[in-house]
Amino acid sequence: MKTQNQSRPGAAELLLFADLIHGYARRLENLVTWQDVLQRHYYAVEAGESPHDLTRFQQAWRESGEDKEDVAFFTISWQAERSADEIFETDTKLNELSAKIRAIEQREGLGEFDEFDPDHPETPADWKTLNGKLNRRFQVVEKIRDARFIRWLRRHGELDMADLFANDRAAYDRRREAGRCKLFGPMPDFITDTMQGDTGVTEVISQNE
Repeated sequence: MKTQNQSRPGAAELLLFADLIHGYARRLENLVTWQDVLQRHYYAVEAGESPHDLTRFQQAWRESGEDKEDVAFFTISWQAERSADEIFETDTKLNELSAKIRAIEQREGLGEFDEFDPDHPETPADWKTLNGKLNRRFQVVEKIRDARFIRWLRRHGELDMADLFANDRAAYDRRREAGRCKLFGPMPDFITDTMQGDTGVTEVISQNE
């Protein structure tokens, strides 16, 4: 029997527990079905079917034992980002502030891709006020986005990736970039020149080859 001192878990704890259960179930499902998923994906066009879900295909590809760990990491994280980033387009407050700021810019004759310098003394005061509100709202939405991103990963069985993102963002970014490099190649020289001294991507790729 529960005593009055025993508190019930909150909504956040229950959601986390549900996501973990869902994630472990998805992980076990992937272990059992990866061969079927790959076969269905490769022969989908011939069978007149749509290709299999990209996330499941990448997970199955990874389970097959081929050296696709980094590519799968990048592709799955990209899928999670697409889902989580929708909030930047749908947040009402963020959109309202952006519209008001754009209206001031048009009033002052700025082009579509021009903007004011927040620190310039001649920048309109009403623009500065709204820009401050926009930045604060963006930070709030960014935290919601990150929470949704982590939850998407957990519910799709990517518990390790979710933990890495939450607890070691630098390591997560290196893993993601390693996968991007294997899929699309290295950044152009004029970009990589500015990143000299950062060997994280090279180290991650070397360890997986």
